[in-house]
Amino acid sequence: MRQVKRIGVVALSLTLGACANVSTDPNEGGLFGGIKGLQTGAYDQRVQEREERLANMRALQGQLTTEQAQLEQERSTRQAALANERRRLKELDSNVSKLSQNVDRLAQEHGTEDAKVQELKSRVQTLQSKMKQQQSSLDALEGSGMGTTDADLRRRQLEEQRDALRREYDLLMKLSLDLAG
Repeated sequence: MRQVKRIGVVALSLTLGACANVSTDPNEGGLFGGIKGLQTGAYDQRVQEREERLANMRALQGQLTTEQAQLEQERSTRQAALANERRRLKELDSNVSKLSQNVDRLAQEHGTEDAKVQELKSRVQTLQSKMKQQQSSLDALEGSGMGTTDADLRRRQLEEQRDALRREYDLLMKLSLDLAG
């Protein structure tokens, strides 16, 4: 009987010794690890850490969602600016076409040899060529997605070019009115 008690004590000592080195991770430590994790608070700490990571991930997701919404708003604003620029260019193109018709009428009235009429006709053709280049540039800009500062810079440059074309149109219109009058 004493021997049985000794074996029981040794077995109990080994079991308790094994419990002391058991991981507090319930996935690794089994039943004894789970019990040890609950007793030491390691399990609750692991749960808390995971909850904090989850909260951080949710906060990050919220930030990314907000950023995406801002980017979409910027894209919409840029697309609206591009559409406005297209509308203005189309209007200017229509005015230049009317001017070209007026110059052709003046050429018939004053003769095709009139130097002022020839100069006016040449300048109108140059203006129309520049307008086509402007349209091509707008088409290229639209394809870029307009998500960069380079696209913003290019759009501003095109607006400045359009304004220059508008001034040239106004000058040519004045010259054609002077010739007609």
